[in-house]
Amino acid sequence: MTLHQTSDSPFVAAPAPQRSLGVVLKAVFLKPVLKLLEAVLPARTFDKFYASTFPMYKEVVRVGYLAGNFLTLKFLNADDWARVKRVHAVMPYSLVGAGGLEATDRAAQSVNIAGVEGDFAELGVARGGCASLLGMSAFGRGAPPRKLWLFDSYEGLPEPGERDFVANGDTGDHVRPLPKGSCFGALEEVRSVTLGKFKLPEDRIEFVKGWFENTVPATRDQIKKLAILRIDGDWYESTKVCLEGLFEKVQPGGVVIIDDYDSCIGAKRAVDEFVAANNLNVTLCSDGRGGRWFRKAA
Repeated sequence: MTLHQTSDSPFVAAPAPQRSLGVVLKAVFLKPVLKLLEAVLPARTFDKFYASTFPMYKEVVRVGYLAGNFLTLKFLNADDWARVKRVHAVMPYSLVGAGGLEATDRAAQSVNIAGVEGDFAELGVARGGCASLLGMSAFGRGAPPRKLWLFDSYEGLPEPGERDFVANGDTGDHVRPLPKGSCFGALEEVRSVTLGKFKLPEDRIEFVKGWFENTVPATRDQIKKLAILRIDGDWYESTKVCLEGLFEKVQPGGVVIIDDYDSCIGAKRAVDEFVAANNLNVTLCSDGRGGRWFRKAA
């Protein structure tokens, strides 16, 4: 096992699995090309180019994901193929890569199998694809009674803070900078995806609108137990307030997912500080595309 353990990171990070097609395409092709074009094109022209080509990239990745899993004979295992179909179905509505979606689905299925009590919560919903994936497990056959809590500003990301930057001005490993309003998903769109497209039960979903610094403290007492805590807030303060407000709600055997640990400097800092401050003995497992997850001990 490769250890990524430093003096300010008192836990073990499990080695990353093989990178997905989307991660490879982004690292080898998409990011270098976009950086070049952003440097030479007028801002408005580049924004139009990005808006038109990024959906095509996502569709290439989606097709490649299904084809790759078919060619590796995943269809021979009913559980594996069911996961592939769930992930493939939500990919058009999610900014999370295939590895992150698979890791989320595995975590959700695992707490169902283990009978871990508590609701599922996602903080940072964007368009609602990953939320829908969580809902498929939360309300699936044989699952304990659960609610799905979906926290988001529904206005996109806030501005990054000073703890989100390193000396050269970077905030992390992004395809392009993430200004205020990035990763936008309107509440109406998220409701359309979760309730309309995927037919999740409206009476078991709580849409919590607003900035985490306001909504987490105001809502935490309504949440008794959590089996899944999925944090996708990108920035330091967003990640910190979610951990400080909701980690204690996670039940033994429950799973905490930090979608941006390896891709956003602020998210990693917030997690490392929280783990150190609370003397947690955890192993952070990679999803192969920037996220990490761990299971809460008894």
